[in-house]
Amino acid sequence: MKVFLENFNRSAKLENHGSFVIHESRNASCAMIRRVGACLTLFAATTLFGADLSSTVKALANTSSPKKGTTAISVRGEDAVELVRINSDTAMAPASNEKLLTTGAALRLLGGDFVFQTRLLRNGNRLIAVGDGDPSFADPELLSQMLYTDKDGQQRKGMTPESLLDLWVQGVKESGMTECAELVIDDRVFDRNGVHPSWPADQLNEHYCAPVCGITFHLNRLDFWAIPSSRGAEISKIRPSGDFVSIVNQTAKGKGKDDGLWIQRDSASNSFTIRGFCNKPLEEPVSVALTDASNYFAQLLAERLTKAGIPVKLLRLASASDPISTGDIVGPVIRTPIAAVLRRCNVDSQNLYAECLLKRAGFAVTKTPGSWLNGSDAVEKIVRARLGDKVNIEPLDCVDGSGLSKENRVSASILSAWVNDLMSDKNLGEEFIATLAVGGESGTVKKRFRDLDDRKFSVHCKTGYINGVCALSGVVKCVNGHYATFSVICNGFEAGGVTKAKQLQESVVKATAQYLETLAPVGAVVSPKVRESLGGG
Repeated sequence: MKVFLENFNRSAKLENHGSFVIHESRNASCAMIRRVGACLTLFAATTLFGADLSSTVKALANTSSPKKGTTAISVRGEDAVELVRINSDTAMAPASNEKLLTTGAALRLLGGDFVFQTRLLRNGNRLIAVGDGDPSFADPELLSQMLYTDKDGQQRKGMTPESLLDLWVQGVKESGMTECAELVIDDRVFDRNGVHPSWPADQLNEHYCAPVCGITFHLNRLDFWAIPSSRGAEISKIRPSGDFVSIVNQTAKGKGKDDGLWIQRDSASNSFTIRGFCNKPLEEPVSVALTDASNYFAQLLAERLTKAGIPVKLLRLASASDPISTGDIVGPVIRTPIAAVLRRCNVDSQNLYAECLLKRAGFAVTKTPGSWLNGSDAVEKIVRARLGDKVNIEPLDCVDGSGLSKENRVSASILSAWVNDLMSDKNLGEEFIATLAVGGESGTVKKRFRDLDDRKFSVHCKTGYINGVCALSGVVKCVNGHYATFSVICNGFEAGGVTKAKQLQESVVKATAQYLETLAPVGAVVSPKVRESLGGG
C-alpha cells in the first residue's frame, strides 16, 4: 500500500526562439539584409537602454517609494552583474522573502530527490509514530491531491485527515494487534520549542503562527465550521475531529450582514471558546493554531485505534534517553517529495512549511534535533559559501525560516544574488524556479503583473508582508532567453504604504522586462566587423 503526493508544476512555459547569426555577405538576400538590419538596431538599442536601466529605476524609486522608511532595490543580469543598486547593501527586514533563503538552502542541503517519510512502527505491543519533519502530513490542501490504494485494492484520490489516520489503523489491525500497551510519538527530528520567542505574542493563536513539531499533522491547527443558531452560532464540524475536544459556546445574536465569529484557545488544554455570531453557515473555516500539537496528534491517533477495537493504555512523547525507534512498518509510509513542500511553501507562503524546512536542514547538517539555532546557522553557512566572494554578506542575519520574525535581516543585493545563483545552477535552477508563484497565474501574485505580455515575459517571485514591511524578490524571464533577478524591499513606511510599495515593485519589474526585451536573443552571434562598426571591442 503506497501513499504519495504529486506536485503539479504550473510554471509558465516560454517559447524557444533558437539562435541566428549576423554576418556580412555580398550575396545576401533581401530577407537576410532586413534581418541583419533589425539585429543591428537591436544591438544598438541594448547598449543605450542597458545604460539607462539604473537611472530609470532610480527615477521610479524617487517618485514612487512609500513615504518615510527605506527602499532597497537590486537588479542583476544573468551574468550576476548588479545592474541596479539602490540601498542594495542595507540590512532590511525581508518578511516572507526570507523563505527564498530557506527553501533554496533546503534544496541544496537535502537535494532535489529528497523525500519526507512519516512512519508507524510496531515493536511488540508498542506502536511508535516516527516523524521526519514533513509539514505536509495531512495538509488539507495536499490531501485533496493524495493518491492511495484502499483496503480493497482500489486506487483513490482525496482524503480527510481522519481517513488518512485510518490507513494506519487498518495496518495495525492487519498486523494482528488487539491491544496497544504504549503509543509513542517520536518527534525527535526537531527540538520541542514550537514557537519562536520573537513571533508576535498577540498572534500565536493564528494559523500562520502554528507550532513547529517533528510530526506536523493538519498544519498543527484545528479548523472550525459554524452555523447560525438561536443563541448566535454553534460549531457544525471540526477537523481533525476528536471527542476529547471541549467547546465552550459564548456566542450571541448579532446584527449586520457580515459574520463576526472568533475562537479563543485555552493555553493548557484542548478547550476552545467560540464567541461572536454568524448569520449564515461558514463556507470557509475559522482556523486556530494548536497549543500542544504533538500531544493532540497522539490523542487523535489513540482515539482512532480505540474506536477500531485496539485500546491504547499509555500515551507519551519519546524522550532523549529512548533508543532510535525500530520495529516493523505497519500501514503505509507517508511520503512527500521535497518539490511539493517547496512549492507549497513559496507559492502559498506557508510559514509552517518554511520553519520545518529550516529545522530539517539543521538536522541534516548537525544530526541533532533541528532547531532555529542550527537551522538558521545551516542556511547562513550555505548562503555565505555560495555568495561570499560576490556580494557584501554582512547584512545577513537569519532568525527563523518564514520571515515572521521582525528580527530577520538581509539585503536586496543578497536576495538578488541568491536567486541568481540558484537560477544559474544547471541541476537545481529550474526546479527552484518551479517553486515560485507566477505573476498573473498563481499564488500570492495571481492578481499582479496581468498587464505584462505573457507571450513575452514571465515573473517568478516571492512576496513578503509584515507590519511596516513589503518585499518582492524573484526573476523576470524574457522570451528571447534572457532573465534578470531582482529584489525590491520597503521597510518602515507609514500606514497605507503597502499600495505604493507594490506599485513600485511592479514598475521596477516592468522596467527590467523592457530592458531584457532589447537584448539580442540568446545564441545570436555578431561578427567582429559588425561589432567594431557598433563601437564594440
